[in-house]
Amino acid sequence: MATSQTRARIALALGLLLAVTLLGFGGSFTGVTQQVGYTLGLLTPARAITIVADGQEIALEVRVATVEEALAAAKIVLGEHDRVSPELAGKIQDQMEIVVTRVTKSQIVEHERIYFHEIRRANHNLERGVTRTIQRGREGRRAEHYEVVYEDGQRVSKTLLSSEVLEPKVDRIVEYGTIGSLSRGGNTYRFTRVLYVIATAYTAGPESTGKSPGHPAFGITRSGLPVEVGHIAVDPDLIPLLSHVYVEGLCAFSAQFNGRYFATDTGSAIQGNRIDIYFERVEDAIRFGRRRMRVYVLAR
Repeated sequence: MATSQTRARIALALGLLLAVTLLGFGGSFTGVTQQVGYTLGLLTPARAITIVADGQEIALEVRVATVEEALAAAKIVLGEHDRVSPELAGKIQDQMEIVVTRVTKSQIVEHERIYFHEIRRANHNLERGVTRTIQRGREGRRAEHYEVVYEDGQRVSKTLLSSEVLEPKVDRIVEYGTIGSLSRGGNTYRFTRVLYVIATAYTAGPESTGKSPGHPAFGITRSGLPVEVGHIAVDPDLIPLLSHVYVEGLCAFSAQFNGRYFATDTGSAIQGNRIDIYFERVEDAIRFGRRRMRVYVLAR
């Protein structure tokens, strides 16, 4: 602990320093402040630091307190986005390394092609193998705005800011034919689809429909037409009602029922690839049983 005598000596020294300073600066208070600041700076110990910036390593000794002051002493000017490590407010330590990363940002515009697609549509009025271009395709153009960030001259990121279509693309539309041809018994049939189905048989009677003669709906199909030989029941999601089809058996027995049929009816059990062929007699329906057959959905 300082004695009163020591404290007196310190006070005297400070008084002399102040007096000399006042004389040296003509009694200017501003001059005193500058001189005191300089004197206090001498009291801050010198510290050896290294500053890494702009591809160089700068070794120097500084008598400052913060990183920001050290950069100022080295006459290093920071840009708006530059990054400093340690932070500017960090305290200076002996043998400290201060790294300045130069960060620049720029915005660029890149033009991109927008490729068109080909849209194919079935045309049930065209023969198979025939195509027709309904609309020609055309590429579009898009402008993409990016922000690019560089650190010490090296690109580190590229961020899409916005995108605008300068010219919209136009897709190419092509129609293709679905109609095939089938020659049977000297006749040629034009068809749009081929299905493989399970065929069963039914009659108009109660054993198949639950309706007896005298019932107002006896013998009336879902289409409203009276049932007759040559009619079949179908799943309308697969074969539209009132479509004409050509049915071919896939075995010797079912082949005797080959021919053209009219899709007029539906049935609760006829779902998906199923058809029900109408017979007038129950015994014929029973004999037919259950057969695999091929169905050509004919062009209208």
